Amino acid sequence: MKRTPWMPFYCDDFVSSTADMSCEEIGAYVRLLCYLWTRGPLPMDDKVICRIGGCRLQIWRSIRTRFSVTTREDGSPGLSQTRLEAERFKRSALASERAESGRRGAASRWHGKAIGKHDGKPMPCHNHNQNRTSTVVSTTRSDAAAPAPQGAGLPRLATGLSDDGDDAAARNRAFIAAHRKRGTA
Repeated sequence: MKRTPWMPFYCDDFVSSTADMSCEEIGAYVRLLCYLWTRGPLPMDDKVICRIGGCRLQIWRSIRTRFSVTTREDGSPGLSQTRLEAERFKRSALASERAESGRRGAASRWHGKAIGKHDGKPMPCHNHNQNRTSTVVSTTRSDAAAPAPQGAGLPRLATGLSDDGDDAAARNRAFIAAHRKRGTA
């Protein structure tokens, strides 16, 4: 499973579990937890762990009991933290559940067919207004109506070429120019 760059952090649990630690110990502990979350278990080398934690050997030895022995991805022994691994497992299970739910939803929506087509043909366009011509329409408001929010009353522009060959862009530019001229007068 791909690891995420963020991890859940429970403030009350953290404060209560680190109340007996010095500031330097807490700093090293947090750095080691972050390393564990993003890269997996720590190697079984005190010098490497001190570099990762940014601490002296004495500090590492004082917080070492908070970590437990586990197996790294390459099969070598390593150190991890029990609560962090439980949170990683919960997150992994939730991500798998959501992915499966998404697959079921897509299969339901597309009647069991794959969403992406592998035959190189584009998916059908569902724009039902493709062949219709549109015209420029101006929205107006009566004097008795409440003031409209900013942007209201602007023209609705033509969307494409009509059958008789009119250029929608030119019609739109002309309408906007007339609309602006009317607004400044």
